Order: sequence, then C-alpha cells, then structure tokens
Amino acid sequence: MKYQLPLILYDPECPLCLRFKQGLHYLDKSLTFVSAREDEIYEHFPELNRQACLEKVHMLTGDRTILSGPEVVDQLMVTLPGVSKLAWLLDNDQGKKVKDYFYQKVEELRELSAKKSDCKQCPRDV
Repeated sequence: MKYQLPLILYDPECPLCLRFKQGLHYLDKSLTFVSAREDEIYEHFPELNRQACLEKVHMLTGDRTILSGPEVVDQLMVTLPGVSKLAWLLDNDQGKKVKDYFYQKVEELRELSAKKSDCKQCPRDV
C-alpha cells in the first residue's frame, strides 16, 4: 500500500481518537489517516514506534518528520485552512499553556476510557 504524506496515525479502538479523526476529516478531507494498529505502516516507515503511536496521536509530515501529541495539534493549527485563522491564539505563553492543559486532559480521558474497557468489573455504558 502506498501512503500519502502527511498522514496521521490514530487508534481506531479509542473512542476519543475516532472523534478526533472524524473532526479533522470534516475540516480537511485531504488528510490521510492510518490505523496505528496496522502492521504495514511500520514496515513502510520503520522510524515509527508502534507502542508510541498507540499511546499518542502521531503525524508523519511531508518531509517524514515525526510529530506526536501536542506537536500534531500545533502543526494542524498552522496548516488546516479553517483552523489556521485561530493560530494566533497560541502565539503567547498563556495560549500554549491552555493548549497543553487541554491536551493533557484529553489524554487522561483516553487513558481512563482504555482502562474502563479492559476492566471486567467496571460498569458499561448502555
């Protein structure tokens, strides 16, 4: 399979990751998304680490630079047409702190969601 760069690796088994993917696809239909669980991606791009890609969102840019976590958000803020108009909000320390805090909270929710799905005693949503 040929992969078109830039591409975003996401975990299709994570509900928050799926929402992130859906939202980005809505903003830019040209973005390429690949499951971080797909073995072939690591054969094609051996510089990627499977476990790291499953733990945080990763982006491989056009020049094969690997971005992860908040770096992906920064890159998308600059490159997505609809979102880039708001990039000025991150141009100061306070904006960066807000973005980092937001990303940290999303990560915590993602981890809790993964733990809940692995927990046999946890109540399931109906």
